Order: sequence, then structure tokens, then C-alpha cells
Amino acid sequence: MSYKINYFIASDKDVASYEKRLSICLMSNGFSFSLTDVYDVLLALGEVECNLNAPIGALLTDIRGFLAETRMQTFGLKEAELIVFSDQFVWIPQHLFDADNLRQYLDVMCKVPMGYSVFEDYNDRIKAHLVFSADNNILSAFKVAIPGIKIRCQHSKMVNPVVLDSSDQRTMMLINIRDGVTDFALFENKKLLLSNSYSCANIDETMFYALNISRQFHLEDGRLLVGVCGDIDREKFAFLKGYFADIALYTGRPLTLTVPQMQHIHTYRCALVLS
Repeated sequence: MSYKINYFIASDKDVASYEKRLSICLMSNGFSFSLTDVYDVLLALGEVECNLNAPIGALLTDIRGFLAETRMQTFGLKEAELIVFSDQFVWIPQHLFDADNLRQYLDVMCKVPMGYSVFEDYNDRIKAHLVFSADNNILSAFKVAIPGIKIRCQHSKMVNPVVLDSSDQRTMMLINIRDGVTDFALFENKKLLLSNSYSCANIDETMFYALNISRQFHLEDGRLLVGVCGDIDREKFAFLKGYFADIALYTGRPLTLTVPQMQHIHTYRCALVLS
């Protein structure tokens, strides 16, 4: 066994597979996951360490081993999604979108590497398609282990009803901090103003881009609400709060917790699987 379950908290609530939603988010050293039902009850939450760069057969063995050990059934699910972190993406308004031109949309900005596929994810709230690339070598194992799983990326999950509705009266900036990169999304009047990722070696560089975005959109007047998630700790949060007075940890959409231990998990670290 080459995988390691860092934590796994699950409810014993009996829910039919067709009412369950499985969300998995890739990390640099494995993946996090959540299992919810159609009524937004959190049924399971966890994190697994494994080598995502291992040969497909070895990675598939790890995924199947994890699923068997946790007794998670993957057939007949209401929804299943795999969230990847993509550095190649672009939003295309619905009225300009052509499904036959997916690769061309990205080719305008960058060259899609060999071994990568291009995907799209439609967002009904902003009436736009997100086109992005992802590494087939990693995705293939998950596709085999979890039939019908939908491929999404970080910006698919950051543009969601919770943050869009939060921007009804104020401008909302969502910041997702990860290893070497920070993702930003900016919203106002329930519309998406900015969606981008920047290389950030430390919290100082994350702050630089956050301040640059706020100045670019003239948000120094106190009407900005900031949400932050991902690789954030007390020290980093205090540093950000020194520049943004109205800042809070973003933990995803409101969910009903079924197990008391779930209340002690730092859900802001795995907010994308809870959004």
C-alpha cells in the first residue's frame, strides 16, 4: 500500500448512491475529498497522500485501495467531480462559445503540452464556459476508478453561488493559496470581474497581487470583502488582515454536519471540495 489516509471522518447515515455527490480535489501530494447528499448534508470528509506522478496502474491501485478501505461506493452517484489545478484556462461568454474550438481558445494564449487534454465547464450563473487544460496521465486513473467523473478546475469551483451572492451589496475577492501559486476571483453585483492565477512564492507576493487587484478596480474605499482559503494559517491570516479589514476564512457552501469531529477540521484548507 503506497497511499496514506491522513484523516477520514464519515457519517453512518444511510443515503442511496443516487443522492450522493463526490468531490475530489488534487493536491501536490495526493487529494482531498468530500461526500455530500442532495440536501447538503456532509457525509464524509478526508485527505489522502499518494504519488500522483506514479504510473497509471500504480495510481489506480492506490485509488481503488482507498475506496475499498473507506467503503466508498462510486457507482450510481448523483454527481462526481475531480478538481484539478490548471494554469491554462480562459472564460468564454456563452454567446461566443463554440464547442468545436476548445483547443483553439487556449492556443491563442499558450501552447497546450503533449499529454494534456482540453476540457470545458459551463457556469449557468455567469453564462460562460471555462475552457482549461489538464494532464491526462493523472486523470486517466480517476476516470477508470470512478466512472462518469466530471473534470473541473479551481476556477470552476471558485465561481460559485455562495461567493456570487456575497457580492450583491459589496465587492467580493476570493483568494485560494496553494504551493507556489495563488488563485484570485473578484465579484461585484453577482458578476465575475476577474479570474486568474499568479505565481507566488510567499504570502508577501500573494499580498502584492491582492493589493494590485484592489487598486486596479479602485476598491480602496472599504467596500471590499475578502475570503481566503487553501494553504492559510494564523500567521498568514494576520498578515492579510493587516491590509484588509474585512477578511474571513472561506469554508465553502453551508453544510449540515453529521459527525461532531467534522467541526474540528480546518475546512478552509479543503474549501474547494465543499463549494
